[in-house]
Amino acid sequence: MLLAVSVPVLAERPPAVPPKVFPYAIHKKTLANGLDVVVIETPEFKNVLSYNTLVMAGSRNELEKGKTGLAHLFEHILFRHAYKGQVGAYQDLMERLGTHNNAWTWFDITFYHPLTFTSNLAGRTLGTEQLPGVIELEASRFAALDFNEKIFKTETGAVLGEYRNSSTFPTLRMSERLLALAFPDHPYGHETIGYYEDVVAMPDHYEAARAFYDTYYRPNNCVVVVAGDVKADEVFAQAEARYRDWQPKPVKPVPEAAPLQGPKREQVGWPADVAPRLFLAYRQPRFETASVETAVGQLLAELLVSRSAPLYKKLRFEKQTVSELAFGEGTQGFESFDPRLAIFDAQLFKEQYAPKGAAYFDEVIRDIEQGAEDLKQFSRQKDAKQILQTLKSKYRYDFLGAMSSPAAIAQILAWYYRFERDPEVFEKLLGSVERLQPKDVDAFARKYFVPQNQVIITLAYQAAKAEK
Repeated sequence: MLLAVSVPVLAERPPAVPPKVFPYAIHKKTLANGLDVVVIETPEFKNVLSYNTLVMAGSRNELEKGKTGLAHLFEHILFRHAYKGQVGAYQDLMERLGTHNNAWTWFDITFYHPLTFTSNLAGRTLGTEQLPGVIELEASRFAALDFNEKIFKTETGAVLGEYRNSSTFPTLRMSERLLALAFPDHPYGHETIGYYEDVVAMPDHYEAARAFYDTYYRPNNCVVVVAGDVKADEVFAQAEARYRDWQPKPVKPVPEAAPLQGPKREQVGWPADVAPRLFLAYRQPRFETASVETAVGQLLAELLVSRSAPLYKKLRFEKQTVSELAFGEGTQGFESFDPRLAIFDAQLFKEQYAPKGAAYFDEVIRDIEQGAEDLKQFSRQKDAKQILQTLKSKYRYDFLGAMSSPAAIAQILAWYYRFERDPEVFEKLLGSVERLQPKDVDAFARKYFVPQNQVIITLAYQAAKAEK
């Protein structure tokens, strides 16, 4: 029978960051082994528990040649943890607790986010059986993951299938070439899923994979974020009991990327008759919560591709040269530990490409470059202050409005908290955006929207060559 450990509640909790803009206090305790435990009490979400573990390792940490894709692989393997030596026991117990259990991997991090009931935190009785709590199950798989080579090879097969599925979309091929051109000497140069040849060879990399887990799945390289109908002092006490034996280990630093040395441009052919597509990217600065440049970066999408932005109106409505226009880097934006790319993603029209060919791409590229160039004179617009104030207000309300559930609160906090591990990250980030002046936009554009920071990928249909 599995027994839940009874842990006394701490007499005193660490001081909480008082709510200012963000409506909830953020409680933090760092255990002796370096593990940060962050708790946001949201009692109005009755009996809801969002229990999240942020591992500060993603494809950026895949430093060994030929061994890419390991961070994403472990996102899979952690769900196959043999709790107390029983194959399949971890996932089975999570399901019996009624837990929605998922995770995702990105360039900088891997994020695990079980969502369950508060009553499952420390354990519960089901019939005559005592089930372990979510905190026990999570601590077990992060501190002492149990898997064998058979499970490893099964999951490498699943990853290969995932790659093959993704490769049917032209955007993966475009992104692979874009990153390779922008980061030839840095692990940002490959996609999170890894190079195809490395994914194919992954079943032979069992020892390298174990070394990756042993290096990066350490308490000093992780953050536990708990949000919901919980009490911080109870979570801290349980965390102390469950995680205290997890041993820290130094994490190898990632070398800085060399300057991009653009402009760089490459054409990608695609065997299916799809709409032409364009990625135009500029190298951007690393994320620093309270910096002016980071604050400008938070507003770039609104300034450049929102429906009211001059560039968007020009391409979509006036010239009608693109059917879609977006900006950022995937779903998360371009916040990152090291300088990354801010990408204009434009989908063009097949019927316009057919008669114009490369000249059509050139026209759209010139217009996007001019839109970026115009930001260098943003402060000279007669209504610049009012535009900026409107965008700052929208950013603030959108930012806070996105945190509509404990799960959303925990994920957004973890996303920004990881940079400086500061519980006041929301206040500092929103404060830095609020202080922006039009001249700050000018300065950012002049520094980063320059040819040496630029890389372009175009994609269009290319018929397969007939065999001789």
